[in-house]
Amino acid sequence: MNIISLQRRLAATLIDKGLILFLFVIVALIFCSGHPGAELGTFTYSTSVEYKKIESKRTLYETQLDNKKFIEENGYGEYNIKDEEYEHYKTALEVYQKHVLIFVIVNLLYYFLCEYFFRASIGKKILKCQIRKRDGREIGNGEIFSRTGILFALLLLAVALQMSLSINAYITSILFFGLLDFTVFTRQQSLVDKYSDTYIVRVD
Repeated sequence: MNIISLQRRLAATLIDKGLILFLFVIVALIFCSGHPGAELGTFTYSTSVEYKKIESKRTLYETQLDNKKFIEENGYGEYNIKDEEYEHYKTALEVYQKHVLIFVIVNLLYYFLCEYFFRASIGKKILKCQIRKRDGREIGNGEIFSRTGILFALLLLAVALQMSLSINAYITSILFFGLLDFTVFTRQQSLVDKYSDTYIVRVD
C-alpha cells in the first residue's frame, strides 16, 4: 500500500479540524437559547477555566441557597447571598456541558458520514487519500462502525479526564490529540487506525 506522508496526513487533519470547528459553531448557534452567540461566548470563556472550579462554585452556591431558604423559612432572619452569582455559575456549567455534547456529536457524525459516503474524511479526500484495510481493500461498514466507536470512546475519555482533573479544555485538547495521534509519528497510524486495523493511503 502507498501510505501517505506525514505532511499530507497533517494537512488533511488540519482541514478536517477546521471544517469540524465551523460546523460546531453553526450547530451551536442553531441550538443556543437567548441572544445568538451569547451561549457560544459563555462556552468560549469556560474553555479557559477548569471545569471542577466552575462545578465547585455552583455547588457552593447551591449549598448557600439551601441555607438561605432554611433560615428564612424558619424565621431566623435574612441570609446574605447574591442569587445572581449562583445563576451565573449554574448557567455557565449547563452551557459548557451542552456545547461539549454538541462538539462530540458533530465530531462523530462528521467522520461517520464522510467515511460512509466517501471512505475518507473531507480533508483526506481533498488530498486524494482514502482509508483502506490491511490488505488494501476499501473499508466496509464494519470498519466504519469500529472507527466511530473507537473515536467515541476516546472522546469520552477526554471529557472524563477534564471533569475529574484540574485542567481546562485547552489542556484537555492537547492531551486528547497527543494521545490520538502520537502513533502517527511512529507507526503511521493514529489510535483509531491502529485499533480498527486500517491505514490511510494515497489514491492518486
